[in-house]
Amino acid sequence: MSSLREPGEQCLRNPRPSRILEGMTDTFSIKKGPLVIALMTVVFLAAMEITITVLAAPAITRQLAGFDLMSFMFSSYLLAGAVTTPVFGRLADLYGRKRMLSLGIVIFLVGSALCGAAQSMAMLIAFRTIQGAGAGSIFTLAYTIVGDAFPIESRAAIMGAMSSVWGIAGFIGPVIGGFLIEGLSWHWVFFINIPFGVAGLAILKFSLTENFCRETRQKRRADWSGLVTRTIVFVNAIAFLACAAMQGIDVYIALYLQNVLGYSAMIAGLAVLPMCFSWGFVSYIMGKLLTRFNGKVVVILAGVVQLACAALFVTLDASSGLPFVVVLIFLTGFGLGGLITATTIIIQESVGYDKRGTAMGISSFVKTMGQTVGIAVLGMMLNMRLVSFFAEAGLVGVDLDGLLQEGGGVADALGGAAASALAGPGGGLVVQALDTGINLLFWIMLAATAALLALALFMPNIYLGKETEEEAPA
Repeated sequence: MSSLREPGEQCLRNPRPSRILEGMTDTFSIKKGPLVIALMTVVFLAAMEITITVLAAPAITRQLAGFDLMSFMFSSYLLAGAVTTPVFGRLADLYGRKRMLSLGIVIFLVGSALCGAAQSMAMLIAFRTIQGAGAGSIFTLAYTIVGDAFPIESRAAIMGAMSSVWGIAGFIGPVIGGFLIEGLSWHWVFFINIPFGVAGLAILKFSLTENFCRETRQKRRADWSGLVTRTIVFVNAIAFLACAAMQGIDVYIALYLQNVLGYSAMIAGLAVLPMCFSWGFVSYIMGKLLTRFNGKVVVILAGVVQLACAALFVTLDASSGLPFVVVLIFLTGFGLGGLITATTIIIQESVGYDKRGTAMGISSFVKTMGQTVGIAVLGMMLNMRLVSFFAEAGLVGVDLDGLLQEGGGVADALGGAAASALAGPGGGLVVQALDTGINLLFWIMLAATAALLALALFMPNIYLGKETEEEAPA
């Protein structure tokens, strides 16, 4: 069994992890092999939730007649996670990583069970808020523990392994999700979280033991210095924009593939799988790149890749071929994966052990707010574009609430010529409306990517593998 130890007073003056691992008093007892399995299981839990829920969104909105509320199904989850991430991060510094991560998993599982039992969009949105509150601890504290337990030289491999979980979830998710949605019902996409969550809790219990003393906790209560520097401000701003742009892929690419190109839910889910693998690969090498090269240059390169991908997404329409879309999604994993992983490692390395939970909590808050703002803005803009599209076509009174309902939906409500137009040749006006609406979202994604690249050009130089002067607060 190996151990990770809490930094002494001398180490607190220098946030370098290489110093933090020297001369500490015991606070953790770690079985690193089982710990990695526990963290991968926990991340898999959250990854499966995202993969399957996005896949199930069209089915949910059809059954509950809530297309215009679809964005709230995601934004309520993300907003709750945004609010709780800094709270869990700070509590983890005061009371321990394991306790707060376990509490978050339990809250997540309760929310999942309630979501599975939801009978209306209003209920589902409310229960997604509970689920999101628990999820606020998962990504914050899973990656905080990685920063605690492993030096940066080996951390790249661990983060790569954890990122590969997204690939596994991306492969299993569409298969399981397609079976659950088509064979049972969408309710089971939430119930499936429970066995994975219980397994993660069990492994975490036996792989990590903490011993927080009262004196240490008292010292940490009021010490917020070093959490706001120029580097941290720039990195968090870049992460915010990257996560906002990511929603164009995470949420709306499934809608595009299913309702514009006409593929099944399972095919739509499998099409996103390549991004999971490219994301995992770039995560694996990112730690090594950041120790050998200027972190600013690494972030800029990832931003350039993502800008090129975002520009290509704008070219997609109803005539685009599936192979081109899949290749584009795969390349996006290098851009977004590089940006998110680089910002995560930089934040981990920017503060000492005693503040890492708080710093990661703030970082997760910023990323989740990026996702929340992104999905809210994209959802609002999509709805506005659809309304204007139908108005331009002379179809006043189209209710977006039933736009994707099976058995007629909007077409039956309008009747006559309007029904024929909505379901006419070339995919009908519904497909055309969704095509133009989602294209607008891709333009917004391109603008957000251009903005984060501009920020990266002005951020400070970052040398994680070398000794540098202590950075002054921003």
